[in-house]
Amino acid sequence: MDPLIDTHIHLDAPELAGNGFSLVPPAVAHGIGAFVVPGVRVSGWQPLLQQIERQPHVYAAPGLHPVYTEQWSPEAEQQLIALSRQPRVVAIGEIGLDGVHGPPLEQQEQVLRAQLQIALGARLPVLLHARKATGRLLEILRELDVGHKVGGAWHGFSGSLQVAQELVRLGFKIGVGPILLRPSARKLPAAVTALPLSALLLETDLPDMAERPETLIAVAEKIAALRGCEVAQVAAATAESASRLFRLKD
Repeated sequence: MDPLIDTHIHLDAPELAGNGFSLVPPAVAHGIGAFVVPGVRVSGWQPLLQQIERQPHVYAAPGLHPVYTEQWSPEAEQQLIALSRQPRVVAIGEIGLDGVHGPPLEQQEQVLRAQLQIALGARLPVLLHARKATGRLLEILRELDVGHKVGGAWHGFSGSLQVAQELVRLGFKIGVGPILLRPSARKLPAAVTALPLSALLLETDLPDMAERPETLIAVAEKIAALRGCEVAQVAAATAESASRLFRLKD
């Protein structure tokens, strides 16, 4: 079976007390072949890149999470532009809009647009975060044609089939994670079943949504069960999509 690829895992999260990267070797032994780690704070970008230099299976996606919008500055912008040129940086993320936490959405949008321009300039895909702001984020993505120009993944998707289909039309992949394993999940299973398998990516969003990277295996198994196919098919299709999107290579 093809190795699985976790397209959104916070191995550098403060909650892991510096031990996140120790989870990589056992996960690799269980069949997870690559990990994309989003950056969320300016102060975390350089340490993340330094960690990844010692991790052959791990890639970085530095960006400023919308709840930390106030950390943006001309210096942060120049730093992100420089990081976008690093060989193990495969995306800009986790960026987007959050209508629940963080500064006013108008301020978030300014910083989002600046980061989208960096992604477009570097020809890098984006990892998108949206909470209570789906409609506005979709408008911005349409306006800039981000999906067709560089692509990206809508992280932690839990919405309707209609929204998922619109994202796919706009050139994005759908990040499917442990939300799918919840008994209360209703919309997501319908989307996972109806979308082309090539539109899906796997993620754990550890530590927020999972305690171990191996939860990714359960997500793949659930997708296979919903679609009535073999786990190997899910692994092959999602790994190919992730490898193409992020141009992964070791």
